[in-house]
Amino acid sequence: MRVAFVDQQGDVPGGAEQSLAILLGALPGDIEPHVILFGDGHYAETLRAHGLPVSIVRMPAAFLSTKRENPLTGLAAIPGALSAVATTLRNVRPDVIHTNTIKSHAVALPVARASGTPSVAHLRDILSGRARLAIRTIVAACSTERIAISRAVSAAFALPSTSVVHNPLVLNDYAQLPTREEARASLGLPAHVALVSIVGRINRWKGHDRLLRVARAMRDRPDLHFAIIGAPVFRDADYADELRAFVAAEELADRVHFVPWLDDVRVAYAASDVVANCSDDEPFGRTLIEAAACGVPSIAFASGGTADAIDDGVTGRLITPGNEAAFAQAIAAFVDDHEMCRRTSHAARSFAQTFEASIHAEHVAAVLRRVGRSGRSGARPLRR
Repeated sequence: MRVAFVDQQGDVPGGAEQSLAILLGALPGDIEPHVILFGDGHYAETLRAHGLPVSIVRMPAAFLSTKRENPLTGLAAIPGALSAVATTLRNVRPDVIHTNTIKSHAVALPVARASGTPSVAHLRDILSGRARLAIRTIVAACSTERIAISRAVSAAFALPSTSVVHNPLVLNDYAQLPTREEARASLGLPAHVALVSIVGRINRWKGHDRLLRVARAMRDRPDLHFAIIGAPVFRDADYADELRAFVAAEELADRVHFVPWLDDVRVAYAASDVVANCSDDEPFGRTLIEAAACGVPSIAFASGGTADAIDDGVTGRLITPGNEAAFAQAIAAFVDDHEMCRRTSHAARSFAQTFEASIHAEHVAAVLRRVGRSGRSGARPLRR
């Protein structure tokens, strides 16, 4: 069964692209993947290097620059985007179309519906306002089935025929890590302190400012340092400057460390004692399960899908949304109670086994096969 996997990003991968790459590497042999991306670059090259066929769709710039906060700005570019995707899909001739991101839902699902090709929308976002209305309407009308990465994402779209399949990990990748001393030396971080890290994209909704307020509240703990590891990918370039200005104004520069984007994020976890997630409506929280695979406890606000990525009180802590004082208390508990840290680390590694890539791929493949069988009774224009 040939499946076209459609994604909007061909250069800098986000969590959706990382999960897709893991899925593609673990698919059962009866599924023949063909990847369609809305641009070329590092991500596309990585997939090609792993032997995957990749087609690039040249999309209108106005469509690519549309943001979820104002989805109507790209309306004029939709016809051109639909035409470009339809042309590529006719060349690929898939049995099933799998869409992986918001922009791919917006254009590839209508093409699938118009051509009679069965499709699966892989839902990875919690949207609001007009963006939620627009994407939910398209997904409901045009996809055959849905996959959601967490219970919270499934509830946010509230559509039938939705399977919850959590994001995957390649656990072998986390079997060998640098020592804490080696990791900190490579990142320029102090060796003999407790370190709380927030890892990944620096975007406003990720809540880095909350972690900095926690750092300010815990400034009487000289043994405790914080690291912001990542970069403002896709949006919010000025947000990183705001965070640095806060650190300077609060005289926290000796306690808060900014580390650039890491291609090998395992070093960040190896360097950390606790991993923090401070997001609003986090769809899932990939960094939380990556930390678990490395045996690092994690703390997050119980907002969105974090409840699927942390076993509260076992692999980490879930904090009432907005309660920064409780967040600080949870950090202090991990830093001060070494036995609790040891138990949590062991439990986290066991918990991470449930996200193994082969398990994830078989669940996704079951949906693809079911959807593929549903569409085999009739001829489809994309196959001509």
